[in-house]
Parts: sequence; C-alpha cells; structure tokens
Amino acid sequence: MFAAIAVAADDSPLVKAAKAGGGPKKKTTKKVITNADVKKSKGKVVMLPPKPAQATAPVDNRGPLEKQDDDRRARSEADLHITAAQKKVDDLQKELRRIEDAYYAENDPNYRDSTIDQQFTQTRKQLDDARKELADARDARQHLAPKSQ
Repeated sequence: MFAAIAVAADDSPLVKAAKAGGGPKKKTTKKVITNADVKKSKGKVVMLPPKPAQATAPVDNRGPLEKQDDDRRARSEADLHITAAQKKVDDLQKELRRIEDAYYAENDPNYRDSTIDQQFTQTRKQLDDARKELADARDARQHLAPKSQ
C-alpha cells in the first residue's frame, strides 16, 4: 500500500504531461525519392511546364518628393493644355463672327451661298471640335490633384 501511495505521489506535472502526450511518437513511413530511384523505375517521367508567373502590379520606387514633383508637372501641363484650347476656341469664335458679318455684308447671293457658307460650316465644325477638346482637357485636369493656390 505504501508503494502505491509513493508512486502516485511521484507524479509531478512533468510526468503527468508525458503520460498525457501518449508516449513516444511513431516514425513516419515517407520515403525520399532520389535520382537512382527514378532511373530504376519503369514508369514514364513527364516534365510539366513551369506555371506562368502571375503579373504583379508595378512597384513605384519614387520618393514622395519625386511623386509630388511629377504631380505638379502634370497639373502644369494640363493647365497649359487648357489655356491653349481656350485660346483656340476664342480665336475660332472670333473667326466665326467675322465670317457671319461677311455673309450679311456681301451683296452677291451666289458668292455668299457658295463660298462664305462653306467657310462658315467649316469654321463651325472646327469650333465644335475645339470646344470638345477644351472640355476633355478640363476633365483631365479635374482628375489630377486640386489646384494649389
């Protein structure tokens, strides 16, 4: 009886954890395949093509000052484009007004309808294209960072 009490008293937390762990681990039955094993085999070896690398997003290695400088340049170029497009619209509006005045000032209906009317139509189309270009330039500028004051 004393022996049973002595055995139960010797169970320290370490002994209890070892008993709860289930004893020694079993060895795995995995085998490492070597080149010699492959040569001995009678099967067919198939080489699979490598998997295509997934496209990764380009990494921006620029520092914050370079990014800020590039943004400033882009805004400046957009502002210049807007200014040039506005000037083109203004010039075409003046030209259209001049052609319209020439139309009403001309006394020859044949010249007025054949020549001046064609000039008016052509200038009107150029003005519409220039207005569209100006609107596109303003939209592009609006997508950039806000204008600095």
